[in-house]
Amino acid sequence: MNPPAKKRLMVSPEEGLDHALSDLKLAKLGKEDPDILPEQICFHAQQAVEKAFKAVLLFSKADFPLTHDIQELIEVCEEAGIALPEDLKEVDVLTPYAVETRYPGYWEAITEMDKEEAIQLADKVLDWAKALIPKTKIKEIPSSLQ
Repeated sequence: MNPPAKKRLMVSPEEGLDHALSDLKLAKLGKEDPDILPEQICFHAQQAVEKAFKAVLLFSKADFPLTHDIQELIEVCEEAGIALPEDLKEVDVLTPYAVETRYPGYWEAITEMDKEEAIQLADKVLDWAKALIPKTKIKEIPSSLQ
């Protein structure tokens, strides 16, 4: 498969949120499978958060950088006047999972607690984003995976 000639961005907030929800589902499925590396579980949790913030910014018609830095996305949200609950301001701890965990040797051991925290933080962000962007196409994550 050849990549498109131009870099394609999310075309709608709903599309961005659908991808965020899919990443969160992958993280939760991975948590239940002993063959899935903890780094990849945390990577998908980080991706869910990143895509959710970008979807909210797109929904709010705010410009945002193409970045993996969640703190930077939080700052852009605040500058755009998007109300962010206090408990979401801690999710920037997921930023290192975006790049550093994608390859062996760049990360210390990730614990069960780290995986749980990453998924819980992603859940919080996705709940907030779904409340702002009500028309998502993807099905909810089954309660058996929550």
